[in-house]
Amino acid sequence: MCSFEVSKMKNKKIIIITGILIIITAFIIFVIPKISGKGNNEQQRTKDDEQILYYTCGMHPEVKSDKPGMCPICNMALIPVYKEETKRQMKDSGKKDSKKKILFYRNPMDPSITSEVPMKDSMGMDYLPVYEQSQQEEEAYYGCGMLDGTCPSCGMEAGEECVCAEHIFTIQGVKENCPICGGPLRKLSKEEVDKIKGVVSRVKIDKEQLELAGVRVQPVIKRKLFKEIRAVGKVAYDPDLVIAQEEYLSAFKSHKKMEGSLIEETKERMQGLLESSERKLKLLGMNEAQIRKLEQEGNIQSSLILPEEKMWIYADVYEYELSWVRTGAEVLVTAGGYPEGEFKGTVVSVNPVVDPKKRTIRFRAQVDNIGLKLKPEMYVDVLIRSAYQGTNGEEEALVIPKEALLDTGKRKVVWIDEGGGNYEGRVINVGLEATSLVDGQPRTFYPVLKGLAYGEQVVTKANFLIDSQSQISGIAASSYGGALGVQGQEDKPSMPAGHQH
Repeated sequence: MCSFEVSKMKNKKIIIITGILIIITAFIIFVIPKISGKGNNEQQRTKDDEQILYYTCGMHPEVKSDKPGMCPICNMALIPVYKEETKRQMKDSGKKDSKKKILFYRNPMDPSITSEVPMKDSMGMDYLPVYEQSQQEEEAYYGCGMLDGTCPSCGMEAGEECVCAEHIFTIQGVKENCPICGGPLRKLSKEEVDKIKGVVSRVKIDKEQLELAGVRVQPVIKRKLFKEIRAVGKVAYDPDLVIAQEEYLSAFKSHKKMEGSLIEETKERMQGLLESSERKLKLLGMNEAQIRKLEQEGNIQSSLILPEEKMWIYADVYEYELSWVRTGAEVLVTAGGYPEGEFKGTVVSVNPVVDPKKRTIRFRAQVDNIGLKLKPEMYVDVLIRSAYQGTNGEEEALVIPKEALLDTGKRKVVWIDEGGGNYEGRVINVGLEATSLVDGQPRTFYPVLKGLAYGEQVVTKANFLIDSQSQISGIAASSYGGALGVQGQEDKPSMPAGHQH
């Protein structure tokens, strides 16, 4: 082999070795760091994934705890929520709800407690936002009791006496058993939920029609209410009540004297006389507390026949106003003979019997008689000012404006704006109309007893047009007939009211 060929082979080996070295160097410089970095990232991600932020309930995500335990609502074991999972949920939630309107905020531990502004509960947990569409998207209802056919709890057929009839309600979210009777729950269809909630019609109206009609809505909120009732009264001149008081005091003293008597017949006769005298006082308008005070003081109310520093005023109210006339309510009295003066007092008692002809009930108020101006038998004007008080003593009530209600006489309907031109007609129960101050001006509202929730948007203007549109479109023709009703439709029996959660 010549020297030229040997040199050529050596050069070839050098080139191959150099190429191998270049490849190894490139691998060390570029590939290994990436592999190492990937490993570090995966290690960091695993570490983040294993970091538990809090524990929650799979069925009730509003429940949060920093320790393992049981759900206070359904008693299921709490599950851990990891850091990386929370990041993804927050990211997804941000994408999903960034364009949605927040209706209100809900207490994470008690969904029935809501707020119009962000806040924290007693445990320092943030209230959860409720978005405009999330209520419709996430609703899944379960119910108990007889809706149609066979009751899922007791097995009774329609027409039989179902022991669970009062358990007709809806529960949002999954529940294993009825919280009232313990019977099994089943998932309800949209029609069944509408029936329970009192939904009687749905209608969709395009944007141009809404603008032309000038539709306006207001949220269902809580307000303090009051009522002013005006009545014509008279300064009491009541000799019959004075005589009845004298008779009662005489019977009371005689009964006291005979308590130690050994003759049972005499004791029973005096007891009967005392009870008869007490009944007469109550029929004439005195209450239990006033009778006990009469016993203690032993003095008749002479102001019933002669002017004194405190005078009795008798006035009548219609029976439908009776819920606003309560003992202790403030009264303001004016007399025609003294137009410049006002006499203040309070309602002391309300008669137990309704006048069968006038359908009125008499109440008695005691007022300060400044200067002894009020005389017995004088006519006066009486203004009763009474604040709203709920069944549990609450001073605020969920309310809707008077103009939002369509009252047919047999049912009361409101239209609810569900967004996107969709409106829902719903039957509700309301109390007596009352007054609340809005920007310093009195406005009329109805307290909502059943059928609406805080934050729902009710139509206050053009609701008659929406109701008419529901009839024209035929959506409600067979079962509803509009708020004003169709001949024969109003007389059909409605579903019995039940619990609604």
